[in-house]
Amino acid sequence: MGPYQGDAVRIMLRGVKCKMSFKKSTMLPVFFLLLVAFSPLHAENTLLSRTQVLMGTYCMISLEESRSAEIEKGFDHLKKLEGILSSYQKDASVYRLNRDKEVAFDPMLSKILQLSKTYYRQTEGYFDITIGSITKKLYRFGEEEQIPTEREKAQAATGIEHITIDADTIRLGEGITIDLGGIGKGFAVDELSCYYASMGITEGEIALSGDIRCLGRCRVEIQDPFAEERTMATLYAKAPNLSVSTSGTYRRFVKEKKEHHLIDPKRKTQGRAFVSVTIVAYDDNTLCDAMATAISVMPLDTALEFVRSQSRFGYLLVTSDGKVISGNLHLFVEIEGKMLQ
Repeated sequence: MGPYQGDAVRIMLRGVKCKMSFKKSTMLPVFFLLLVAFSPLHAENTLLSRTQVLMGTYCMISLEESRSAEIEKGFDHLKKLEGILSSYQKDASVYRLNRDKEVAFDPMLSKILQLSKTYYRQTEGYFDITIGSITKKLYRFGEEEQIPTEREKAQAATGIEHITIDADTIRLGEGITIDLGGIGKGFAVDELSCYYASMGITEGEIALSGDIRCLGRCRVEIQDPFAEERTMATLYAKAPNLSVSTSGTYRRFVKEKKEHHLIDPKRKTQGRAFVSVTIVAYDDNTLCDAMATAISVMPLDTALEFVRSQSRFGYLLVTSDGKVISGNLHLFVEIEGKMLQ
């Protein structure tokens, strides 16, 4: 979470009258990078949408006009999270943990690290935040980017067991660097959604790069990764609080697309099976974000065996040769669009 990252979204609110406003300090360019687009269903009131650059990407919050004051409070909430989870802000807990290998216990940092350990176990090691030893230290994504050698990647220190948490301290082992890019935005969306729920807000949307939460019911359009302006599928939420996360290999890379940011922590090289992975669930963007990251780096057979064993989420996978594979989507959404099973 830091300098603008390429896996972003183009936010389009269609079929409902919306007002759009941007803070001058974070005015967006005329183009948006597209993975997904969403719009509310059955909204009775006009939604007010505002966008800022936060956590290294575009963040859009849309709420009913009567709750417009809560939009700015939502951005403030995310800024506080960024002040803990950022690996770029020098006073942030994660930055200091990577630098010093030890920080005082922080409940929010502990929460996301414990979740990361859980997803590491559930994915048999394919979700591993210690991949930061490659993404942060070697490729330096979001900073002075470079392409490391295969030998450098192979020798990079990784291992989730090198993260230790006790009542007073959080520590990293020597040589370990964490990268929360595969979970942090989903986690932030969940935390903001909980905040809004506590305020009684039930209509609106939150979009933080490829991580989206529809507080009410919504429509989500999934981009064809091979044609930026073409929609591959449209998903209609069956109930409120749909969570969506899309991860792609074709937006964020160094010099050439094969040097993208989604790296298999077991082989210490880029995942090659998929160009796009979309995960949907209810009320759990952290899960969606972590699963999209893990599946993106799995070999094809491993990924298919894994997703077919799951009922917690629906999936839409696009392989590197253009095949579309989906499952469990009917549990969460109605579907429009030609998709191959």
